[in-house]
Order: sequence, then C-alpha cells, then structure tokens
Amino acid sequence: MVSQVQQEGIIKEFVPSNAGGSSGAQFGLVGALIGAAVNTSINNSRAKEAETTAEPFRNALLDINTRETLKLAYTDALKDIDWATHQEVLSEQLPENSKTSDYTDNINDDLLLLISTRYSLKPNAEVIEFKADYSTFEKKEEGNDKSKEKLIYQNSAIFQSFPYNGSVRRLNEEENKKEIENLHKKYPTDSTTPKTLISRNQKKINRALAKLQKKTIHIVGHNPNGSIWLANDAELLHQEFALAPKIIARMISYDLSGKYPLDIESENAKNIPDVQILEEFDNGMLITREKNGHLLYKHKEAPLYLTYGENFEEGNNNIYSWPAHAGLLHNPDLP
Repeated sequence: MVSQVQQEGIIKEFVPSNAGGSSGAQFGLVGALIGAAVNTSINNSRAKEAETTAEPFRNALLDINTRETLKLAYTDALKDIDWATHQEVLSEQLPENSKTSDYTDNINDDLLLLISTRYSLKPNAEVIEFKADYSTFEKKEEGNDKSKEKLIYQNSAIFQSFPYNGSVRRLNEEENKKEIENLHKKYPTDSTTPKTLISRNQKKINRALAKLQKKTIHIVGHNPNGSIWLANDAELLHQEFALAPKIIARMISYDLSGKYPLDIESENAKNIPDVQILEEFDNGMLITREKNGHLLYKHKEAPLYLTYGENFEEGNNNIYSWPAHAGLLHNPDLP
C-alpha cells in the first residue's frame, strides 16, 4: 500500500469567482477577456486571503506529522483486510504526471492499494475535511520485465468533522413540532372550521410542510475565520486531526473487506435508498454510503459542506436505515 499526501500543511478552501463570466459573454471576445481578467483578480485576492487565514492553523499543527499519522492509521486498518496477505505500507509521493505502471514495475506484490489523501478547512471554516481517494490495482506480468496494472476497485472516503463552527442546520424535532402546531392554528381544519375553508387550509398546510422540510436556521456564533478551532491551544483542531486518520482508515478498511455493503444491483433501483447508513455514533455522527458509492462521515443534522456552500440533500435529506442484515453498526466507543 502506498499512502500519498502531497500537501505540506492544512489549506483553507475559497469559493472561485465566476464574476463577469456570463456578462462578458454578451460583449464578444473583448467582454470575455475582461470577464476572465476580473475572475483572475478576484480569485488571486481570495486565494491570498485564504492563505492568510490558514497560517495560524498550520502553526497550531506544527507538532503533528499528518503523513506519519495517516500511515500509522492505514497500517493498523489493513490488518482487517483478510485478502491482503503480505502487507507493506509506504508513505511516498509519486512524481507528478507519473503512471501507476511506473510504480507497479518496481514492486514484488501482486496487488497495490494507492491512497491519496488531502485535508482542508472548508471556505467558512465550518468543518475540518479529510478526503482519501483510494484505488486497488492488480499487477499482471507482460514479459520483458514489464507489467501492466488492472484497476480492480476505486472509491473515495470523506471525513467532515463535528460541526463546531457550523453555519446552518435543519430544525430539530421540537422546533419542527412547534412549527407544525403553529400551522394548524393559522390554518384550522377541525370540525369548527367552515367546510369551504377546510380544503383551502389543508392545501396551504401541505405547501407549508413541504417548505418546512427544507427550512434551515443560521447558527448564532458562527465565525467564518474559524477562531473556535484555535481556542484553548487549538484543542478542537488537534482533536479532529487525531480522529480523522482513524475514521478515514476505518472506512477504507471496512469498504475493502466487505464489512460495508454495496448497493444491491439486482434489486429495482427505485427500492435502493439514496443513502445507506453504515455506522452511527452516540454523538450524532454517521458513516454513510452516498448514492455515488462514496463513503461519508459527518453529523446527521449538519449539511454536507461544499466549496460552493452547503447541501442538505446528499447525506441528510433522504437518509433511510439500511436493513440490519446489510451490516448496520452501532459504535458508542468511537465519538
């Protein structure tokens, strides 16, 4: 197994600008060039701002060797993969633009697991994210001391920390219940209501309930600079950096060893849930398999934080409990 971590420290993502893109197109080539220049200027400014914001985070993590921490976590997790008989873990950086075959030619093993991990603060510092892209290759000899690798499996595992600096959330059960009660008070449908109003009010309630399912609340105290992560000698930052490699390694190991189920392709696609819950933890964190097969660790009430904002649809809005026989796990021991 080869673990790659190309970056030297944590980065802070920023939202790329497309300002002037659509408006510039209205004025032909000159307008498009001006639009591109505006984009470049804005993006350079945002990149510098993100770099400045990330500096204190890098300084706070100087005592952590992330490459080595990931290597140790992957080494420990590989023990659970029973088909990997000879296990050797290397932490190396493949040269830029190199091919996998350049590496498989120089190893004696039949299988290569290549894991490329990157980590960052999301644009508004809501969560710490680790993402590992992993691929398994089979080495096939072709003669003349050359080999050809065959891709067997590839996937991604994403870790989004506990949302200590979350920006938005869904209504909780109590808030949702209160909203529904207020709707019924505002649009009564009981026996004292005139029949001509009951049908009209019920339609209004149904429309309001549809909107209520997607209603979000901005969290008071959210700080886009993420100062909470640096408080108390960066206690929360260290906590999540210690946890993330273990969770990422666990997800990869369980995926490759078959402990996490895949979608049942033989079943009608309509019966397959958008998201499979694979593990749930006492602090509200979940490990799910997304519709695209990726593995995701995040809080059940938090959105999936993306570069361009947040998304409640993936990994939260359509979560269903997967049948028990498919491997749902409950782990109070992990956070």
